[in-house]
Amino acid sequence: MIRIFYLLLISLVLMIVILFNSIFFGQNSYSQRSILLNETNQQIIKNDDLKKQNDILEFEIENAQVSNEHVENFAREKLNLSYPDEEFISFEDQKSIKDEK
Repeated sequence: MIRIFYLLLISLVLMIVILFNSIFFGQNSYSQRSILLNETNQQIIKNDDLKKQNDILEFEIENAQVSNEHVENFAREKLNLSYPDEEFISFEDQKSIKDEK
């Protein structure tokens, strides 16, 4: 009877050790969980930034489709375009000139 008791006790202790090993050091351990939570939070932040950028781009697309002024402004500022009777003047930064010398 005592032998069975010790055998059960040893097997229970062994099972507990195996379970604690998997909980603290295994593939699904607490340290892996915290790493995954950190990665998830970083990805959520990136996704929020991308959503904001998408909203801005959607707003610009809607404005470009609705008004010609937006298209004209974009052409003037980004593409350096002008009407045939206008002159285009560009200014150079003094810092960039000094850096090149």
